[in-house]
Amino acid sequence: MDPQETTRLQEAWKAKGSPPCDHPNTVKERLNGMQTGDKVCTTCGKEFWAA
Repeated sequence: MDPQETTRLQEAWKAKGSPPCDHPNTVKERLNGMQTGDKVCTTCGKEFWAA
């Protein structure tokens, strides 16, 4: 998922009132086609940074 798509998900989730999310599905984040090592929830757009 690219950063622009992540932002769209986050904005849509905020418009819904930011309800709790269990983050049921995550995908790898990509920047310019390359994986960043981070993951993003496909439901709410929360980003999970790799340690």
